Amino acid sequence: MQLLINNRHAAIRQAVTPLPGSQPRNQFKALNIPGDCDGLTLLAALGGMVANMSTADWLAEFAQGRIVNREQDPVAASQIVRAGQSYRHLFPAVTEPPVNGAVEILHEDEALIVVNKPAPLPMHAGGRFFLNTLQHILNTAYHPQSPYPAHRLDANTTGLLLVGRTRRFASRLQAQFALGQVEKTYLVRVAGPLPADEFACDAPISARSGERCSRRVDQENGLPAQTGFRVLRRFADGTNLLEARPLTGRTNQIRVHLWHLGMPVCGDAIYLPGRQLGRTQTLAVDDPPLCLQSARVRFLHPLTMEPVEFNAPLPAWASENS
Repeated sequence: MQLLINNRHAAIRQAVTPLPGSQPRNQFKALNIPGDCDGLTLLAALGGMVANMSTADWLAEFAQGRIVNREQDPVAASQIVRAGQSYRHLFPAVTEPPVNGAVEILHEDEALIVVNKPAPLPMHAGGRFFLNTLQHILNTAYHPQSPYPAHRLDANTTGLLLVGRTRRFASRLQAQFALGQVEKTYLVRVAGPLPADEFACDAPISARSGERCSRRVDQENGLPAQTGFRVLRRFADGTNLLEARPLTGRTNQIRVHLWHLGMPVCGDAIYLPGRQLGRTQTLAVDDPPLCLQSARVRFLHPLTMEPVEFNAPLPAWASENS
């Protein structure tokens, strides 16, 4: 296995040297027409599909020939569309922001890959990122196979990520996550006063993203969420190292719960002290890290269905002198 992993690391280094998104190239985002937009003009359909762009923004994109069909020919804003059709949004000569490409494979077998994900590194294409993503790196290193991550970690979060070697094995893992059968433990460093050596938060979290893709505690309409916390170390600078155990899997759950409790995660660019929202979603490579790591995971192996457990290496920020 070690020889296999060494060879895989060599393939990963080749895939990220240079970073795949470092050279300018045209990139496309798919615009798939949903059923409720059938019969509309393309302009009207796009206005309903993408919330963060105005009609004027879309008209400017049409005027520059950046809305194209599958053959990459520009199309008119007045074109009538049908459900199921696919168009593309052209982004010319894109150079993507740098990411941390030091992806580490901790375990690999015929069904399962256990990744130690670095940060910042988005998992999938989105926003400013097309090729500088974990999925693209894995696809390149494992070609002609296409590994399937069974869950998600935020771009700024490090640690254990479970990946199926095939869609079938990934679905077995995803079923365990959906049923709450995966035991997840995180390490997190926070600022702010602690209520006790052990405490919990069960505040419901908003189902939809808000400003800058953030989530909030929503007591009326939020989804149930529960996280347990235990203090591991108290540092001289007033920050504290916690163990976090999410019993549900809401987006940004640990960060939102700690933010709600008045102890935001150190290095968080969105959930700031005083319940203020930041302006940056994905950190830059040289920024101080988000002090949140997926540290331990226990689940049933997707091939043998026997219990297995994996642990991530301790991050530097978990020590006193970081």
